[in-house]
Amino acid sequence: MERAPKVCILCGAQERELLIEKDSWKIYRCHKCGLGFLDPRPSQEEIEHLYRDEYFSERYDEGLDPNSAEFQKRLRSEKHRVRFIKKVKQDGQVLDIGCGYGYFLAACRNEGFEVSGVDVSGWATQYAIERLGIPVRLGKVGDLTLPSHHFDIITMWHSLEHTPDPHLALQVVKSCLKPDGILAIDVPTYKGTDAQRMWQEWDGWSVPYHFWHFTSRTLVQFLGKYGFTVIKSKDYHSSVIKEKWGRIVILKPFARLIAKMYSGHSIALIARLDEKMKAHRSSETYVR
Repeated sequence: MERAPKVCILCGAQERELLIEKDSWKIYRCHKCGLGFLDPRPSQEEIEHLYRDEYFSERYDEGLDPNSAEFQKRLRSEKHRVRFIKKVKQDGQVLDIGCGYGYFLAACRNEGFEVSGVDVSGWATQYAIERLGIPVRLGKVGDLTLPSHHFDIITMWHSLEHTPDPHLALQVVKSCLKPDGILAIDVPTYKGTDAQRMWQEWDGWSVPYHFWHFTSRTLVQFLGKYGFTVIKSKDYHSSVIKEKWGRIVILKPFARLIAKMYSGHSIALIARLDEKMKAHRSSETYVR
């Protein structure tokens, strides 16, 4: 085990308050900015153990047969993310950080994007490479040598909250994006309706895998530290509200529409570097 930084990694404040204690783990919140963090947290060695193959086997089915109906259904479930990025970018090179089995990348490839990924699971990486033919690098994003100013789109779907050092992750993202590239990211938000209604049972805490717990404001502030300006955002609809209203027969057809009126489990943002940051980093190269 190791301790989290003594000062908030977002605003530098030292005062904290307990946000929740769950399964013997404690999550605190910065009293000033509201960023949540796990403390104490797994050490680097423990992280490597946590993210061995059992992380995926405990949460997801074994990689699906690419010729199966289940695989096609899984790809359809990723289409909302593809549609989200296509509102800004219709083609180009996509890098998915924390790509898992590569289902999102497969959905992107079907839409004409060139795709590659990064993941820490050897099992998931092997599946993506051998079964889907998707190039995936095995390892933590901060430990890999990635091409500078190369990608049109970098995605981090439920990834940033897992990394011990979000600063390093965003520095890598900034260095790898083309000048007109975009970052698409989503994270669970403990300010959302689902978290507020379920709280102790909310699955977004996901201890000890989630080191950081965001609100929409703290995520925007984090991106701003690296010169990113948010150009598009969306809330996922509330599954709690959808389930509640779906129980009422006369309202069941409208349950999803009603749920969209409430903030849900996660928030998603698309951001790009502002002009000053583009000029500042024009000669930068990220080197490990």
